Formats: sequence, C-alpha cells, structure tokens
Amino acid sequence: MKISHENFPFKRLKKNLKKWVCVAFCLGAFLTSNMVIFAADSTLPGSSKVVIGGEGGTIEPEVELKIGDTAPDFTLPNLATDKMESLKDYLGKPIILFFIQSACYSCLQEAKALKTLKEQNPGLEIIAVGVDLLGKPMLVSWAAHNNINYPVLLDPIFSVPEKYGFSYTPCSVIIGKDGKIVYIHAGFRADDIKEFEKQVSILLNQK
Repeated sequence: MKISHENFPFKRLKKNLKKWVCVAFCLGAFLTSNMVIFAADSTLPGSSKVVIGGEGGTIEPEVELKIGDTAPDFTLPNLATDKMESLKDYLGKPIILFFIQSACYSCLQEAKALKTLKEQNPGLEIIAVGVDLLGKPMLVSWAAHNNINYPVLLDPIFSVPEKYGFSYTPCSVIIGKDGKIVYIHAGFRADDIKEFEKQVSILLNQK
C-alpha cells in the first residue's frame, strides 16, 4: 500500500511524540531528583562536613578537649570591624563557639539556626570563627547575605581549630559563664538545634 502525505497521520504522530517527550522529561527529572536525594542521604553525616584547609589539608589538632575543660583563649580580628577580639572578652555569658567555611552547606544551616537561637535568648553570646580558604571577601559576602547577627572572627591560618581539636567544619562548643566547656558537637543537622536549645536553657537558668 502506498502511503501518501494526504493519508499519513502526521497530526496524530506529532501529538504522540509530544506526549512521550513529556513523559521522558518527567521521568528523567524524577530519577535525577531522587538520585540527588539518595546521594545526599547515603553519605550523611560525612557529606555535612568540610575539611579545614581542603582535602589533604595539613591541620593537626593539638588537643582533644573534653567536657569540663577550660575553653582555650584566642585572639582574632573581627570580620566587620577588623578589631582584635579574644574569647575572654565574651566570658560571663553562655557562649556558642562554632567554626565555619562559606562553601560548607551545613555551616550555613547551623549559622541560621544559631541566629534564631540568639534572637530568642538575648543573654547568649555566639561567635563564629571563619576558617575560609576563599578568604575575607567571601566571608564578608556570606555574613552580609545571611544577615548574621553575631561576631564572625577571621582565622586564615586555622590556628583556633587546632586548639579545639577540630579538623573540619561545622564543629561547635558551648562554653559556660565560667569558661568551661559544657558541650561539644561535630557536624550539623536540623534536629541538632534542639540539643543546643536545651544546653543554653540550662546555662541561662544557672545562678
């Protein structure tokens, strides 16, 4: 049978082709999104941590701090003012000290959660120490974009993480009014803020 242009169902073929292209696109998007979710879930908590100094970095923690140890003092420049500040300048209130890098997604999640926690607890001090390979300009942009409401101190040579025994971000310590460490935490997931809230509440209610 000879098929002519007149009797070949071009419109039906075009309609079906559009339908299958749409199905293929949706299937591809679904598989891709689920692959991303699986990849993220399958590597947690490792994927939530970024090595300070990059892969193969030379940072060598000097200590392994424990609950009850005195938090090591340090002096670093403030990102916003360039003024040199020390941990001892903030003692007398509960302090959350945490280490960040601008390219660390979990650092951002923790930074936002702690921002809210500070807004809810005026008697709390929060200090971020930026150990950023991309340098000060990137951290300035990071802090401004996220409306960070607490000090960000710069540590371009990664000296403070060594004093606290950390080799990746995010990592945190909660320090009591007396300068003693009461809580140590590595990595960050959304539910972790509940433990921070608990520890801060205990410290703020202490006489």
